Amino acid sequence: MQFKFSTLFGAASLLFLSSSLLSSCGEASFKVNGIIDGASHENVVLEKSDFHGRWIVVDSMRTSDSGQFSFKRPAPAAPEIFRLELGNRYIYFPVDSTEAINVETTLDGYGRDYTLSGSEKAVAMAAFDHDLMALPADIAPDSLDAFKRSVYSKYMRDAQGSIVSYYALTKLIGDKPLFDPETDYKYFAAVATGFKSARPDDPRTPLLEATSVNSIKKRNAGKGIALEIDAEEIKVLDIELPDEEGKTRHLTDYVGNGKPVVVMFSLLTHPDSPAFNMELSKLYNRYGGNVEFFQVSLDPDQYDWRDAARNLPWVTVYDADGQYSRAARTYNVSDLPTFFLYDRNGELAGRAASIDELSRLLAK
Repeated sequence: MQFKFSTLFGAASLLFLSSSLLSSCGEASFKVNGIIDGASHENVVLEKSDFHGRWIVVDSMRTSDSGQFSFKRPAPAAPEIFRLELGNRYIYFPVDSTEAINVETTLDGYGRDYTLSGSEKAVAMAAFDHDLMALPADIAPDSLDAFKRSVYSKYMRDAQGSIVSYYALTKLIGDKPLFDPETDYKYFAAVATGFKSARPDDPRTPLLEATSVNSIKKRNAGKGIALEIDAEEIKVLDIELPDEEGKTRHLTDYVGNGKPVVVMFSLLTHPDSPAFNMELSKLYNRYGGNVEFFQVSLDPDQYDWRDAARNLPWVTVYDADGQYSRAARTYNVSDLPTFFLYDRNGELAGRAASIDELSRLLAK
């Protein structure tokens, strides 16, 4: 049984409210202005990336008679990657805060021939994408290695936490990653170091560190040597929030203690919550205390949440930041409910979007 709590906010994503509501509150915003020559009354869609390669629709509009369009959206709390979609073709760009990005292209050349302006990072991302598109489909391994070294020199080495360096690590050539964590671990380590130094609170930082450390561990294990690394090893993305009695709970106190731990992000005061919690209780009771549940609630009303939380047999904590939750950003949560499973050794073992999916994860 699955309950889509994100409908509480009237959209597919928890983390986005309507632009009219947000702009009316006078919040800081960024703008995307553009002209697509030859595109009269074409539908342009603004999308935002999450950390798992999925794209979330943020807004859309029709171009004018002359191909002009303009979006205004709330400034992100941390740098984000956006893209403009037109007919299954895409233009990618970064947003740090309140910049105004300008796009110039044509209908025929959309997604291939375009220019970005308004921020240095947007210009750099466009340059990288054009370099990537110029690669031949049958590029030789030596030439690909040389290209990656060039990307490192241009966009990573001095990036110091730039979203462009992270973006480069996520790109594919065909169906294969441009940078493979198992063979290109040095690039991941370099970007992780830059993020840790310049953006320690960015939700990508622990993910980059974890990827880097795990890649080096696998490499060294294959060579029969122990891991030696200066960076602090990241196994658990910690959550530190108060429970219904006001006591601070740390996720790290539960993970890695010999039991699997389910971390869930949800709402307790949504109309569907009682039915959801009944199904969840059945799953919890099935394991007879051999699995820990750690529930993070993003409810708008703390008092109603507290009343609902008192009746639950597992750990429940409250995030007063709600839809702007740092914990939800760190775990890349865009829909509610979302579940994560740490195994009995404290390793992140999977993610689920429903109780049925969670049940299958626990049964493995």
